[in-house]
Amino acid sequence: MTKELNFLEEENSINMDGEEANELETPWVQIDQQLKQHLKRVVEALIFTSADPLPLAKIREVTDTITPLRPRQLRAVIEELKQEYLSQQRSFKLDEIAQGYVLRTHEEYAPYLDLLYRQRRAEKLSPASTEVLAIIAYRQPITRPQIDAIRGVDSSGTLMQLLERQLVEPVGKLDAPGRPTLYATTKEFLKHFGLKDISELKTIERGK
Repeated sequence: MTKELNFLEEENSINMDGEEANELETPWVQIDQQLKQHLKRVVEALIFTSADPLPLAKIREVTDTITPLRPRQLRAVIEELKQEYLSQQRSFKLDEIAQGYVLRTHEEYAPYLDLLYRQRRAEKLSPASTEVLAIIAYRQPITRPQIDAIRGVDSSGTLMQLLERQLVEPVGKLDAPGRPTLYATTKEFLKHFGLKDISELKTIERGK
């Protein structure tokens, strides 16, 4: 899209946030409706697909490929999207946390989500999940790259499923470049397999 927003002249003074204190912006109502809706949908897609709170700067990197926006203008896009969800009474909301934006379900739906994940935890483990879980159980604490090296394939999705089922959990960071997360089994893992503690795994291993 080649359309660009027409910005009014701005002054040179800078505020504490590093933004121009006397920034004058084109009113949102004057921006082309089609462009406005496109920007909102792009921002929505970015936040929806991000596993972590998405910083404004990252969003702006993408929206600037469509049309240049000042930080305040981009925040106006996000705020309108937030109000849109509220007015439509959606089951989720747009929040700003940890210096980023994230989509989260309303608290009133927590009991239903608990039921969903409780059912998932009761489901039988897939062969891939069993393999990754065994590697973690016998080599914990261990990082995902280490798991991938043992299996020879990417384990991101499988590890996420085990985290959702609360069979494994992050327990720290490896003192290495990039400081990858270390994973280990949980109390839920012991309960799932009927083990008193992790030392019983060694007994099982010796008995094979």
